[in-house]
Amino acid sequence: MDKYSNFKLKIEAKPSLFHGRTVRKAVGQSLWYRIRDYILQKDTPVCSICGFSPQQDEMWNLHLHEIEHYDFENIVVKLSGLNLICANCHAFHHFGFTQLYSSKEKMERLIEHFVKVNECEINDFKECRKSLLFRRHSSSEVESKKTKSNLSFQEILAGNYTVRYAIIGDIPFKDEVIEKLNKKGVYYQYK
Repeated sequence: MDKYSNFKLKIEAKPSLFHGRTVRKAVGQSLWYRIRDYILQKDTPVCSICGFSPQQDEMWNLHLHEIEHYDFENIVVKLSGLNLICANCHAFHHFGFTQLYSSKEKMERLIEHFVKVNECEINDFKECRKSLLFRRHSSSEVESKKTKSNLSFQEILAGNYTVRYAIIGDIPFKDEVIEKLNKKGVYYQYK
């Protein structure tokens, strides 16, 4: 068991095979914003991780995060749910991207957020980050083994493959999401 499994805010990284591939992008902004608006009206607008509750003019700080699982063999992103989370917590769900595109000052603020939310020390953050790097290295090996029969290394590097999407959770406008994915030929139905 991971010694940081009790942390509310975790450092995550999407497997490289699925970078940039999301249901949100596949269905388009119009439908995605309808889903977000529905959830904001239905639920209390609060970060499900740290409890941040934005003022009306700060709602842009509350993101709709996709809870995903990955089927490497069939190259499928499985959407199991959606959470409202603040921009700071969301940065840790896409930590590789965050590290690449954040200034030193922003990274320092994000690390402070991590420490505060998890009621831990800076060394816990550093150990957690090391653990992620180890998991990413290990998962890259798993990805290449599991996709070896389906994709060549060159196809993966060039992005010459299709990612499909399965909606395995209950989300608002689920039928419309599936219809849009079907029209684009990227919906995957598990039997």
